Amino acid sequence: MKLKQRIKKEKITLPLTLKGYSRTMANAWYGKTQYDLKLYKNEFGTDTIEHWHKKGYLCESIKRYDLLHTYDTDYITDFQYLYMMPFNNSFGKWLEDILTTQRVLLPFAEHFRNVYFSLIRREGKTLLLRVGHEDREYKAEDVLDLLREKGTLELRPAFWTSNGKRHTLSIGVDEETGEEILCSNGIKASFSWLEKMLKGIKANYVIADPVPLAFPFRRDLTLDHVLKFWIANDAAEKSTMLCAEMTVFYTNQEGKREKAISMVDLNKGTFSFRDETLCVPDWDEIREEIGRVAGAIPQLTFYTCSIVLSPGGGFTFVHFAKDPKLPSVPFTSELDNYLKDKFKKQFRKRTLGDRIRGLREKRIIKQTNKHARKGFRPYMYKLWRDTIKSDLLHTKGVSLSKKIWAWKHGFFSWHTYQYGITKTNYLRFLSDYDYYWLNRINNDYQKWLNDKTTYRMVMDPFKEYLPKYYFSVFNRNGKHHIEKMWDCPEGISDGFNGLLQLLCKEGKLALKASAGTHGDGFYCLAFEDGKILANGEEVGEDGLKKLIDELKSFYVVTEYLEMHRELKKIYDKSVNTVRIMVINDHGYDPKIMQTYMRIGSSKTGFTDNVGYGGICVFVDKETGELYQPETIKDHVFYPCPNHPDTGTPIAGFLPNWDLVREKVLEMSRYLSELEYLGYDIAITDAGLCVLEINIHQDLHKVATYDEEIMDFFRRKMKIKRRMYGAD
Repeated sequence: MKLKQRIKKEKITLPLTLKGYSRTMANAWYGKTQYDLKLYKNEFGTDTIEHWHKKGYLCESIKRYDLLHTYDTDYITDFQYLYMMPFNNSFGKWLEDILTTQRVLLPFAEHFRNVYFSLIRREGKTLLLRVGHEDREYKAEDVLDLLREKGTLELRPAFWTSNGKRHTLSIGVDEETGEEILCSNGIKASFSWLEKMLKGIKANYVIADPVPLAFPFRRDLTLDHVLKFWIANDAAEKSTMLCAEMTVFYTNQEGKREKAISMVDLNKGTFSFRDETLCVPDWDEIREEIGRVAGAIPQLTFYTCSIVLSPGGGFTFVHFAKDPKLPSVPFTSELDNYLKDKFKKQFRKRTLGDRIRGLREKRIIKQTNKHARKGFRPYMYKLWRDTIKSDLLHTKGVSLSKKIWAWKHGFFSWHTYQYGITKTNYLRFLSDYDYYWLNRINNDYQKWLNDKTTYRMVMDPFKEYLPKYYFSVFNRNGKHHIEKMWDCPEGISDGFNGLLQLLCKEGKLALKASAGTHGDGFYCLAFEDGKILANGEEVGEDGLKKLIDELKSFYVVTEYLEMHRELKKIYDKSVNTVRIMVINDHGYDPKIMQTYMRIGSSKTGFTDNVGYGGICVFVDKETGELYQPETIKDHVFYPCPNHPDTGTPIAGFLPNWDLVREKVLEMSRYLSELEYLGYDIAITDAGLCVLEINIHQDLHKVATYDEEIMDFFRRKMKIKRRMYGAD
């Protein structure tokens, strides 16, 4: 950046940092103001724009509040609004794209359009996936067949906020020739055009029913419209509708498409159009239903949803935003006061600790860019470096020279013993460095599985084979909230009292981190002989409340699973799980590649973590037979034919194995957008329970991987190297 530009930038950013705002926030505001000047300089003039920038408003607000004539406003500023973003926690991902939102809000499926195909990119090609019914390869001919059945379809970006091109596809018959006519946005097209376009799509798209915007607000007045709501889940005890905006699309006298925007009276459901007052039919019912939807996703703080009214009754969702824009016209005091109050609660001056953390994050990114292979995620590179440090300090029995050799060749030193790695054969193995670098193999839809809360909601069609999810535990405004989830029994209330009520009823519950791994943060909650226990220790009601109040992340409360009676004979203090690796290259033909079981011991307590002293045993993927049981000591595998605590032989066949295989493959086809999955399964007397599905599972005994598994990883490395030009 040139000196003159830098001085100009510092004149705006430095005063903000001196007031306690972060450099990131100051830079973001500077970027907004410069873009604003570029866009509106000719319309408002530099002096006027800079005047309002100093007050915290952008040019859209000059229009919104008519500041050229009113000269002042008390509305929330654009600067304050920018400061509060992002409004939502990690669960904001639920509102990013159509497929995710529909699966998370499956109980409200009647308010969503039908989505028939999902289009994704994989290994340089477009995959056309039949949503929820992936059983074979689908091609453009299948889209054409569906179009013949439906008459009209919409091909649109999967992400709600995408500006990617949309195509309204229609098919009919030429009245003169009798030939079939394919049209896109009203323009005649051909099958070869459709085929080429589908293959050429570079982003995530969907093919769905179109949503007509027309609605008869009177017998003599039909209008194209969109109705938008601003919703808050933290403004009161229940979800609150803060504002509603009606946009009407119409054609003016010159034949141009225009829109008229007005606020909707939240009590009456009325809005203005061309000096007329119109009413939204069934307004109270719509408000109530929007409130029910918001209540189903209490983890979200503030968002917008947009609907289109259906002539036959009801409505259809057409848009969601996790970081919504302000209304286009002056809005309600309810929304304005909510935002001002939120800003007051959120704003705090940047402390020395904040600066230190920021410097650490920058250092990690800088180290990654400088030392790591191109394409390495900073988080994974830090994890790699931390594990190297742990390897240096704690791995015993390996000389420093051997450790250095292992690290230089991409391996943790203990794997040289586990795999039998030498200077002559190391290229045969997938290195730890390569595997860390490959993360993430799956595409953006991996968000369906990277926390247990989302996993339960997305996998609702398979709820029979999932644990029962009773509560979601999350922090908002410094206070922990305990909200019921879909499987909570009738008569149980939200909050800590509801949790206690359910614990007394069930006897045992599992409290676990929503995004935890390796069993970290797991608590077995029990109510026995009138006492409340956590992982076997008495804590009492106050102790349990203290435990929950001190949780640092999102948690879930689920049923405590009981293993199959035959597996309890081996060891019954932990839920011993089966890990199944699945590769689903094409979306419709998933394959089970590796299976093994993890068994807890007195060293692991209530978890089955092999690294903490548990036992692992391979499972024949066809028959379910157990073989080669082993335990780890100082990173070296040793045979363990009998359980060290119970003495029970670790052998035989897993119960219900055919059902396990069937459901794993069925679920993988349902998750056809994802290609690399690691299932954690508890086998029960009733069948099976899939505890979670990992998106980048831990590697287990790489030396045993067959050529098909290794070929998958080699392909992925080749593609990523080409993408990043990595060495």
